[in-house]
Amino acid sequence: MSSQPVRTLPVDLEELSIALEAETADLRWYLDLQTGDVLLVTPEFEPAEHDGLTVTEIESEPSRFVRVPPGNPQRVIDDMQAFVTSLGDAKLQESLELALSASRPERRFKTALSWLPERQQQWHVWHREHCQARALAWLAHQGIVPAARAA
Repeated sequence: MSSQPVRTLPVDLEELSIALEAETADLRWYLDLQTGDVLLVTPEFEPAEHDGLTVTEIESEPSRFVRVPPGNPQRVIDDMQAFVTSLGDAKLQESLELALSASRPERRFKTALSWLPERQQQWHVWHREHCQARALAWLAHQGIVPAARAA
């Protein structure tokens, strides 16, 4: 846990989850500690779309903008393996484990699940829940309790 005091901030957990899973180095995500907004900084960042906020301001104010760490490419594979372990169907487990042991495991896993729409949906729900749990843990480490965002 961070040494910062705990405070409440309206954060979009879905968006923060996406930011925490993003694997590319040229995308930089920040959490605005004043608004709770999750900002994606790219070469095409437009200040006009962010109330005039510039990339320089974002990157030079660490007391207001916290860099969201980039995702780990292995994490999604680890999630897939954990999902497979959670299944009660031995035949499906074996098929998915085979997919995960092959080259391009993420693609093969998704292809295998595409034949089973109910299991594919189960994977998406499971993965979303685990990504949001990671987002909550990261916020807790920052000393933040998420609040619902205004509609």
